Amino acid sequence: MIPLHLKLSGFLSYREPVEVDFTGFDLACISGSNGAGKSSLLDAVTWALFGEARKRDEALINAHRLVKAAEVALTFAYEGNTYRVIRVLPRGKSTVLEFQILDDGQVTISAGSSSGTWRPLTERTLRDTQARIEQVLRLDYDTFVNASFFLQGQADQFAQQKPSRRKEILGSILGLEVWEEYKDRTAGRRKAIERDLVSLTGRLQEIEAELAEEEPRRRKLAELEAQLDEMSAGRKAQEAALKSLKEAAVSQVAAEKARLEEERRSLKGQEESIQTQAQALAELTTRQEAAGKALLETEGRISERQELESQRNAGSSQSAELKAENALLKAAMDELKVRIGQLESAEGARCPLCGQELSEGHRQSTLETLHAEGKEKGDRYRANKASLDDLTQRLADAESQIARLAGAERERLAASNSITQMAGRIESITEAARNWETGGAKRLQELETLLAGERYAAETRQPVASLEEAERALLDLKERENRLNQEVGAARQKVSVLDDLRQRKAGLELEADAQRRQVGAHKQLERAFGRDGVPALLIEQALPEIEAHANELLDRLSDGSMSVRFVTQAAYKDKNRADLRETLDIQISDGSGSRDYETFSGGEAFRVNFAIRLALSRLLSHRKGARLQTLVIDEGFGSQDVQGRQRLIEAINAVRGDFARILVITHMDELKDAFPTRIEVTKGPKGSLVSVI
Repeated sequence: MIPLHLKLSGFLSYREPVEVDFTGFDLACISGSNGAGKSSLLDAVTWALFGEARKRDEALINAHRLVKAAEVALTFAYEGNTYRVIRVLPRGKSTVLEFQILDDGQVTISAGSSSGTWRPLTERTLRDTQARIEQVLRLDYDTFVNASFFLQGQADQFAQQKPSRRKEILGSILGLEVWEEYKDRTAGRRKAIERDLVSLTGRLQEIEAELAEEEPRRRKLAELEAQLDEMSAGRKAQEAALKSLKEAAVSQVAAEKARLEEERRSLKGQEESIQTQAQALAELTTRQEAAGKALLETEGRISERQELESQRNAGSSQSAELKAENALLKAAMDELKVRIGQLESAEGARCPLCGQELSEGHRQSTLETLHAEGKEKGDRYRANKASLDDLTQRLADAESQIARLAGAERERLAASNSITQMAGRIESITEAARNWETGGAKRLQELETLLAGERYAAETRQPVASLEEAERALLDLKERENRLNQEVGAARQKVSVLDDLRQRKAGLELEADAQRRQVGAHKQLERAFGRDGVPALLIEQALPEIEAHANELLDRLSDGSMSVRFVTQAAYKDKNRADLRETLDIQISDGSGSRDYETFSGGEAFRVNFAIRLALSRLLSHRKGARLQTLVIDEGFGSQDVQGRQRLIEAINAVRGDFARILVITHMDELKDAFPTRIEVTKGPKGSLVSVI
């Protein structure tokens, strides 16, 4: 990974947008006072690539109230391609991560500009995009900072790890994680073979179980074949007996049968005639019932006519009475009218009607009485008139209905004659049916029984019965012989299949042996691909080179007084164990002897850490397909004296040709001029600023 361009804003001490172009140098120091933001530049790189920095979450966002988000964009070259990572953390929101590649492969980057088109490599989620970045780099954060970044206060990041963790980091640096993938693939293949082997074993057990039945199967076949021979002989004898019986005469039985069948046909004809008449009887009965209903209806109509005539006569009498009463009422009303007129026109002292004194009160009371009597008679007259009108209409309706029912007598006579005729016909058919049931039907049933049971001509049927019995016996023998023949065939098949099973067993055993050998071979491969296998050997092979590089640097840094040695195996605490445990201990030799790394401190420990870490990075830069081409050293000079600092600078220059970029962070002014390029970091009112000198 070679950084080409870095742009950041709102990140830690960098409030305003700041850009750094790395394309103009291969070695530079990042200088500035304490707290100016030197290490924040490296934090920006690791945060952009891995989402990791010394601070986490919103602590990365510049504290100024106007800053809404931390944003870092890193452009870098890697294995012939140019990539860009943009990571943004808005305040109070989730991180946004974009990953891009320059489509035309151009790597010329200057002042943040590029030629070509950026094609997105961003995945659906942030986690998937982060995995894509680490897949491209083939590095995670821990490996990156252990091999390439000497972060402030973390120069001993590799040496301070547990021995087992050192091996994991070294394996990741060397790209040995692929062997774990090989191991997983091999384990998966081995498990699949083991599943096939279990299936094979099951089939072999089934075959062996069948082969164990060989002797019982052969005995069963012999028994069945003997029974079949005996059965075939019996069947042949029965066929000969049946042939003799078939030569006997049966003509008398046939003649008697023909006679009985002819009689049955005649009776069948009679039965059909009776059934036809029975169908006619049902129709006649239905017609008779209908005629009876019609007769009842006719008689009802006659009764209705008589009732209408009685009502007509009574109405006529009532009409005459009403007419006579109305005539009397008319005369009385006329008389009252005359009297009222006399009283109203009378003058004088006497009443013209009663002769009493004619006072005005007498006149009025008498008039009221006369008018009331006249009204009562008028009401009766009008009521009678309405009744007469109603009676007239009813009498007219009655006459009409009487006329309509005039033919009822003729209809009753016709229905009565029809019923009498049908009754005679029904009686005749019923009598014929009774005679059939007592005679012909019984005889027909008798004939049916005789013919169905072949119970006729008993004196001549004995030879025929013997023939049928012989045929049934022969048929039974043939069926039993066929079943036995099938059993013999099945038994022979069970015996003959054993040879095929033996051949299959031999083939399956060879296949099972081959699979067992494959399982063993895959288990050996799993061990070889495991942590203590090929990766351990590769680490063993790499360690001498790492030791050589580290000791070469340590020799310069310590004036030949210190050297380092890696120990990969150590004895167990259990004295009874003869084998050794895998480890990765670091032993340092100095003027007083050999001691573990953990016993050193201060400037000596830093020189050891620096030598080892630089050796790891240098090793990768010399190997084919090296993945780390950038070296970053954050501080570390403060723990050294003047001579030690000079030696560190010489060591850095000595490995300058092994890396595309080397960045050294220091706040010591006397070291600024020791490097050809300086990235000066200052801090002002608007946050940290950067200038390349």
